Amino acid sequence: MTAPPETPIRVDLQLVAPRGDGAVDVSTRTGADARLDVGGALPFADGAVRTLRAGDGLATLSVRDRVQLLLECRRVLSPGGSLLLTEPGARETRAALARWAALVGLIPLSDDAPSPGWHAQPRDPDPAPLVSIVIPSSNPRYFAECIDSAIAQTWRPIEIVVSDDSDADAIGALVHARAGRADIRYVKNPVRLKTRANYEQCMELARGEYIKFLNDDDVLEADCVATLVDAFVRVPGLTLATSTRRRIDGDSRPLPDMPATRPAVDRDLVVGGVSLANATIMHGLNFIGEPSTALIRKRDFALRPDIDDDHRFSFNGEEVRGAVDFAMWSRVLVQGNAAFFARRLSRFRSHGEQAQANAEVVQRSIVGIRALQRHWIELGLFRRWPPHLLQARDFEAAASSAGAPWRLTPVLSVPLPAIAPGDAVTAWRATKHHAFEPQ
Repeated sequence: MTAPPETPIRVDLQLVAPRGDGAVDVSTRTGADARLDVGGALPFADGAVRTLRAGDGLATLSVRDRVQLLLECRRVLSPGGSLLLTEPGARETRAALARWAALVGLIPLSDDAPSPGWHAQPRDPDPAPLVSIVIPSSNPRYFAECIDSAIAQTWRPIEIVVSDDSDADAIGALVHARAGRADIRYVKNPVRLKTRANYEQCMELARGEYIKFLNDDDVLEADCVATLVDAFVRVPGLTLATSTRRRIDGDSRPLPDMPATRPAVDRDLVVGGVSLANATIMHGLNFIGEPSTALIRKRDFALRPDIDDDHRFSFNGEEVRGAVDFAMWSRVLVQGNAAFFARRLSRFRSHGEQAQANAEVVQRSIVGIRALQRHWIELGLFRRWPPHLLQARDFEAAASSAGAPWRLTPVLSVPLPAIAPGDAVTAWRATKHHAFEPQ
């Protein structure tokens, strides 16, 4: 049962058997109805539903089932569409679901709305949005090549924001030598902020609708930003756009791929956000890319009082220490989908001065990634997709039709089991308790 996205429908969700067989009745205003097993998929196309009306029984679901059902609600809602709570205990139900609604990217309705609930993000109105290329800098050695690649971007409009966390003047001098070549704002930190706080300051300084982080030793291809922004403009429901990247050395010479930089896809795809995050988190392998690789939307990092405290780079309220990129990607990918381009649109530099060469930093990253994995598993976000498979659509098909079919695609950069994708999903979902789950 599907509906074209241009004619959104209204859907009622009612729990059939709280704490029993875990099913939800799904009915439309036209009288059609279906049964949904909690943890499964709502029987509607992406963006096909204008209004979801839910009863108090949803608050009796387990946390895992609340998260999965809210993910499905967000998926099927049209841009700006609403999930309304309409029974006598609506206020209490909203309080019980608030954290998980925030996690998946639903926005609270105002307190004076006729019914409490949430709405999906509206469609982006601007076909030519301002992009902020933000450079959290501390090492001048490679900075000139880095900022020159930002200046050379073909996308307009852009601004370049440099947050200088070094204890010398070399970076400032390189910026000032380029005055007039682009819209560049330079901030010198009077006290060193260090990596995470400097990233947070960059985000605060950014005025653009979209943010492109660029580490001061990395390099962008000239059409990197244009390609990634075009994906957001053409494909609804994206919260991340990324690509394969090239590994280079301290002299900008190509290096062989390491496991994380091996191509994960062999063609341009739109990838289901949870399946992409699941693959990288469960393998502990960041094939999505370093912060320099991807483009994100600033609003998806707005602080959420139900979940974030004052930590932007966190997942489910936990700071992922030592792995800012894992924290960023996990946060946005439970809110929407990703575009993944096969072409190498950025260059990631490997050299002895970077943090990844420090054993203490590496150990802190391992601890942070394990904490992220623990949250991911406890919330049951691993349950729908084996971590070697992506839920994907061909990019051009997705850009031309919201109804382009989803297919299963292997992650090419991880070991692949000798089992057909469909059989792998069936076996994965049939497993009642995986070995990595807590007892």
